[in-house]
Amino acid sequence: MVLIDILEEHLEEADFLWQQRGNAFSNRAYNLDRLAELEERLLAHLDGLVLGGEAAWELLAPKLAGGELGEVFAATSVALASGDPAQINLVQKTFSESEGSVFDGIRQALRHTSFPDIERIIRPLLNSERAAVRAAALDLISFRRMPLDRNALQAALTGKDPLLVAAAATAIGRLRIAEMKYEIEAVLESDAPQIRLEAVRAGILFKSEKALNRCRKAFSERSEEAGEAIFLLGLAGSPEDGSLLVNALGEPSLTRNAILSLGLLGRAAAMEPLIQAAADSKLARLAGDAIRALTGVDLEKEKLVLPPEAEAKKEEDEEAFEDDLDEGLPFPDPAKLEAWWRKSASRFDKKGRYRKGQPYGGPVLIDLLQSGTLPERRLAAWELASIDPSRPILETEAFAGRQKREIGALSANLGRTEIKR
Repeated sequence: MVLIDILEEHLEEADFLWQQRGNAFSNRAYNLDRLAELEERLLAHLDGLVLGGEAAWELLAPKLAGGELGEVFAATSVALASGDPAQINLVQKTFSESEGSVFDGIRQALRHTSFPDIERIIRPLLNSERAAVRAAALDLISFRRMPLDRNALQAALTGKDPLLVAAAATAIGRLRIAEMKYEIEAVLESDAPQIRLEAVRAGILFKSEKALNRCRKAFSERSEEAGEAIFLLGLAGSPEDGSLLVNALGEPSLTRNAILSLGLLGRAAAMEPLIQAAADSKLARLAGDAIRALTGVDLEKEKLVLPPEAEAKKEEDEEAFEDDLDEGLPFPDPAKLEAWWRKSASRFDKKGRYRKGQPYGGPVLIDLLQSGTLPERRLAAWELASIDPSRPILETEAFAGRQKREIGALSANLGRTEIKR
């Protein structure tokens, strides 16, 4: 009984920590080091389950029939770590037939496992009769940077299932298969929003002007993917899109993405509309964070925030809002911000692009990958890849150990590039 109690505690903690890890990627309080600490705790509980042997598997096996996401992740991870053919076969069979949390839990474990022969498990999934399984196989292979046959990608990209086509577009972008740029552009006008969006993301990574135009068209048509398209235009950083992003501020469904995009666009001309947005109590903290992304200013250190009593009143007002998406961010004082900008504007070249107050480029993006918050890091990885199509994309959802190794390689490669210039 003591052993079972211990194993149940390991499973409960592993489930909780896996869910906490998933939530961390949208949490500004987390950086790479904090993610690593969380993962160390998670892996310790998984090790405890592996050491539990058959007793642990009796507890875990039923989870593959309908457990919570973290429980399924734990069960799959333990099965792979055990190397037991019967357990691994059960995982493979279940994955081919399952849906929902079971399917997702197994997929996520296959993404991250250190099982040495993982390719033998993943590659056969490309031949599954289920399109969802084939799409998952493309995700797994590209996430783990295994090579993919171009003919197989071409077949998937021209298929009829939207999930499979979107997965193929994502894989092409991830694996930096630049010679398939024109195939990506061919699906930019797909009837399926999911396909259009993934094709745009991949196309921008290959510096496709057609992909950028598709983003602009999504806004003008107010299509389903307009919000994400606005966001991508900010990341792409073309100065001519500044007026489009300012126009998007007037669309309630697009306002938040437009504010974020103006900060990421990194142009001095974005400051005036961002300061105006900071006057809206519902958008003030988000606008302040966008200004920080552009200029690097520490609002609290520079005393550009509302006094405590005014901030408390703003927080009371915000209780009327359904969701507080900006919890933890300071409330900027628009008047103080405006005065600060009048003094600071001369430091920013009107033709330049900035991130955190530094000239935009590889060095500041690498710095964000090393020390930024998890939401910032996700964006920086994508941007760094879009600057140079020869660079691999850092998978910011990979385990921290893999990320740190790859950041080191990216940094070294960037150093060589800078020296050559």
